[in-house]
Amino acid sequence: MPIKEILKWERPENEEKKAALLLSLHCAPILRGSKSANIVTITQEEFFRVYHLLEGTEICCRFFKTKGEMGISYLYREKEIGEYLHTEKIQSFLNGYGYQDSSTSDMLEQLAERISMYNHGKIVFPHEIGIFLEYPLHDVKGFLANNGRNYAYSGYWKVYQNVLGALQTFKRYDEDRDYVIRTVLTGRTIREIVMGDSEKSI
Repeated sequence: MPIKEILKWERPENEEKKAALLLSLHCAPILRGSKSANIVTITQEEFFRVYHLLEGTEICCRFFKTKGEMGISYLYREKEIGEYLHTEKIQSFLNGYGYQDSSTSDMLEQLAERISMYNHGKIVFPHEIGIFLEYPLHDVKGFLANNGRNYAYSGYWKVYQNVLGALQTFKRYDEDRDYVIRTVLTGRTIREIVMGDSEKSI
């Protein structure tokens, strides 16, 4: 059964299961360890439920307030995203936006500050957030140079180079999403999925 049909058929009666399905749909790659970071746009109340679902796992989460009632829930594996953010080419790129070569936590504070500046109309939205989602640097640069237009393909991000490589990655992310949604619908918790898959990879 297609995932969209499953979501129409499955109508969770409690808020925790709704949050689990939300994570399954938007953040499956990080839950399965295919990706170091994901985001989902939710309310602060929903964020607290997400935070609770991830307690006891190696996935951290932060809430970046945006305009209106919504915000960005940023989920990340600290060790993996930290290694990515501290590579030389990524540091060089982020330095151009005022980021200092500091701890991952400090860099996230700088991102939060830039999102706050956007909320107050001081800057445009900080699209370098794509780097914090582990998007390929050439695609983040392509997005910024083209104002989000003229892309070769659009999937989990807008692709400007290496479409074949991106399609292979998107396929793996789709498989992660299908697996996690189906597994949640069988009654397993988000924590069981994250920890179970982590234990298998050791």
